[in-house]
Amino acid sequence: MHSAAQAALSTHRVLRGFVLIVSFISNMALSNACADDLQFSGQIRHLWTVSENNDRDPVSNANQFIPGLIPEYKNDASVQAELHASAHGVTAIATLQGQAFDQGGTEATGWLNELYTGWGENAWQFSIGKKIVSWDVAYGFRPNDMIQQEKRQTFISNSLIGRPVASAEYFDADNSLALVWVNPVHGASTDATVEQAFAARAYHHAGSLDIYGFARYGQETGTSLGSAAAWVANESLELHTSYRYSQQVALLTLVPPPAFLARTAPWQALLINHVQQAAIGMTYTTEEQHSFIIEAWWDGAAPSDKQWQQWNQRNVALGQLASKNASLETPVAYNLAWQANLFSAANNLRRKNLFARWSWKTGAWETAIDALYTPVDKGRTTTASIAWQGDRWHVDAGIRIYGGPSSAVFAQIPQNKLFYTSATWAF
Repeated sequence: MHSAAQAALSTHRVLRGFVLIVSFISNMALSNACADDLQFSGQIRHLWTVSENNDRDPVSNANQFIPGLIPEYKNDASVQAELHASAHGVTAIATLQGQAFDQGGTEATGWLNELYTGWGENAWQFSIGKKIVSWDVAYGFRPNDMIQQEKRQTFISNSLIGRPVASAEYFDADNSLALVWVNPVHGASTDATVEQAFAARAYHHAGSLDIYGFARYGQETGTSLGSAAAWVANESLELHTSYRYSQQVALLTLVPPPAFLARTAPWQALLINHVQQAAIGMTYTTEEQHSFIIEAWWDGAAPSDKQWQQWNQRNVALGQLASKNASLETPVAYNLAWQANLFSAANNLRRKNLFARWSWKTGAWETAIDALYTPVDKGRTTTASIAWQGDRWHVDAGIRIYGGPSSAVFAQIPQNKLFYTSATWAF
């Protein structure tokens, strides 16, 4: 049997009773919603991805010396159930997922996206718990997403995983103010996703212009200040911009070991000072429902050109070292595997980025093509997708291709092509 079919079959075996349980719970909840003041909804999604693995990236090179050191899957099938419930001021979102990989490997997991309680009267609202808090105005990259730290440009839109917060919010017709204590029970950390911090957002609506101000103080990273604006020029054109200055940001940095072959991961998180991030862009929509997004951004929290140059040089040197001395293949393999850590060092791989997206919606169908380009190394990623939206069903399919010159970062990630299909049923 084809490995993709095995993966899909294994997933259904892992979760074959799960869908029935979810359906039973939803039916029971809906039948008692009026009596118990309970609102219950959710979705079940099947996602299948087929990838073409790269043959010139650090992960593939490491696996040549130690097969399976870092698993590389070509087929990944998953079934995911996302459940939403609210009652008596408490809101919850939970996700359960089963996955199946090549050769029949399976994995089941679950997580809590949100669980918080909210209360308030008139203009003030308060909440405490695990909550999704997304900020900023741009599409491809949001410099002032100071709480959620959301990674953009994913294939399928899922509910984010919230952060532990205690918040107070004020609203009137043209203004709002949010005061948020983030990760209140966490200790010291330079990781912004778990660092204890205080954040604030102010908003003012002035005609066709929306103006935002942001501030954050982290226990370890210090102060961040930001601003953003979105202007609706007419019914078709919108312009937006965003800027952030951070006192310190943690970034993976190469810490040279005493010997070239490191015994532990040589890329370590160090604080860098005076980091700037900025984005500017526009959206344009025609009467025929053609939509265009064009954006450019600078991410000073991404690895620098010098760091990527060191990274490329180290990849070459490690390969040459193993070819000259077979006894060093094992330590070289681990050092190559550690090189892949830089792929997840920040929201963006390169600091300078150009992004464009076209989409067309006609009836229940939507087609889209988007491209991300990194001008420094001429790397690129291109995605084409098509989606159909019914009353309860939503179906997606698409392909993403990474490329560029051999030294480009996008040309050296573990997968250079990825095809996906997804079917989602909402209840």
